[in-house]
Amino acid sequence: MLTRRERQDQGHQAEDRFRAWLDRWHLPHIYIEQSPFTFPAHLKGAIKRPDFLVGVPTIGTIAVDVKAKTVYDNTILIDAFEHRTLAAFETFFNLSVWFACFPPDAPHTGYLFQNRDLARLPATTVKGTPAIAVPLRLTRAVDERRDFMAALLGAISLR
Repeated sequence: MLTRRERQDQGHQAEDRFRAWLDRWHLPHIYIEQSPFTFPAHLKGAIKRPDFLVGVPTIGTIAVDVKAKTVYDNTILIDAFEHRTLAAFETFFNLSVWFACFPPDAPHTGYLFQNRDLARLPATTVKGTPAIAVPLRLTRAVDERRDFMAALLGAISLR
């Protein structure tokens, strides 16, 4: 079992992988600082900030929440509370939120999928916490050494 610090380190490494991927393809992006001072007090617990805003040429801006996630039984587990609060972010800011999940033990492998697609999946309980098991077939497997735009458009075509 990983310590809290080890999980945080894995999350930062996943964010670094994602940032490097966007930089490699010269895509405009903004990292959203996560300190409590950058968050409106009246929305605490109601919305979650994604990690990045990404400018997608000719399409617009998407929000991306980056995760270090291990694949279990061909699924990725997403906290149900995170899904719900990211859905509220989508509503308040009129932006699509995507997940970019990078398994810590799989270099150059990641998975893209939209937060809104989780709404049709049943919630389960994992270690006492409500979660959504996202089947890999509903994600787009990606290699961050390849073109980000091709991966994103491939993920859109899954719908």
